[in-house]
Amino acid sequence: MKITRIEPINLANRTLLVKVYTDEGIVGIGECSPMNLPVEIAHLEHSIGPLVLGMDPFNVEALVEKMQVSAYKIAGRTQAMCGAGVEIACWDIMGKALGQPICRLLGGPYRTEVPVYASSMRRDISPEDEARRMYELREKHGFRGGKVRVAVMNGFDQDVYPGRSLAVVRAVREAMGDDFQLMADANSGYSPEMAIVMGRKFEQLGVWHFEEPCLSDDLDGTARVAAALDMAVAGGENDWDIRFFKEMFRKHAVDIVQPDVIKAYGFSHVKKIAAMAGAFNINLVPHTSQHNVGTMANLHFVTATPNCRGLQEFSIEPSPLRDRLFEPTMDVVNGHVRVPDGPGLGITLNEDLIREMRVG
Repeated sequence: MKITRIEPINLANRTLLVKVYTDEGIVGIGECSPMNLPVEIAHLEHSIGPLVLGMDPFNVEALVEKMQVSAYKIAGRTQAMCGAGVEIACWDIMGKALGQPICRLLGGPYRTEVPVYASSMRRDISPEDEARRMYELREKHGFRGGKVRVAVMNGFDQDVYPGRSLAVVRAVREAMGDDFQLMADANSGYSPEMAIVMGRKFEQLGVWHFEEPCLSDDLDGTARVAAALDMAVAGGENDWDIRFFKEMFRKHAVDIVQPDVIKAYGFSHVKKIAAMAGAFNINLVPHTSQHNVGTMANLHFVTATPNCRGLQEFSIEPSPLRDRLFEPTMDVVNGHVRVPDGPGLGITLNEDLIREMRVG
């Protein structure tokens, strides 16, 4: 089997899908993290795509290595995101060819359903409204944990308005009670000094994990925060280089690591990160922020990976694609999501919706 074509599919709500075509008629589906769509589409059309044409989609190790090594002069996060979309699509092809779900090909299923937490993506919501919707979602879907946004993304110790970060954590804790696993995500918002100050205040409110407290590439600063606090420090969603993760673990910068399957070259690469994390006795909670193909890929990965323990991320934000882009839909029941057992990703795209929302 050979790859004959790479097709980027740019959808109107900042979603970049990838279809990988083969000479045997099997088409795989993947997704790239949508950080800079014009640049990513150019990579897929002029860099990543030409490199993998003619390769066997089953040979993912050689495929990922070629994407990394052959494009080394322009390598980086964007290249890794594009490679992830292609790599995921190759696993989808393998699963379809063999009649097996990806989670089984990855070594699972280690677990048959994934426990998830309600992940908020908003900083423009009031503490009261955030607490209200967390409560309503728990009543409807059985979430046992949730995450709120604090600080300002890359904000250098700023807050949306004075006191907002503490107010939203306090409001959700009061609404949900002590048995709700509460998390706070700063998105690189604090200096190490301020992260320690705020982290101690969050600890008093029973926050379970403090995500990306400092700039994502500041391992020394994040390690200082992790050493100073009793609660878990999490990070890694923006990283892809295995050597960077090695340093992250050696410096004890995180207690929970969060590589993203659609940012870090896909399943095979993140599997290596998971194995290395296991050697340091660190659990994975892979990052995922959208309800698209990437979230389904993430669920397959979590299902097959032993040290993806505890609650996993699941966005609660509405989207024009949510529950429409593919079938079966991802439904949270009693705080858990089941992964489909069909071949590959186990999903069928809504091609009519794709034609309706496609850009370019």
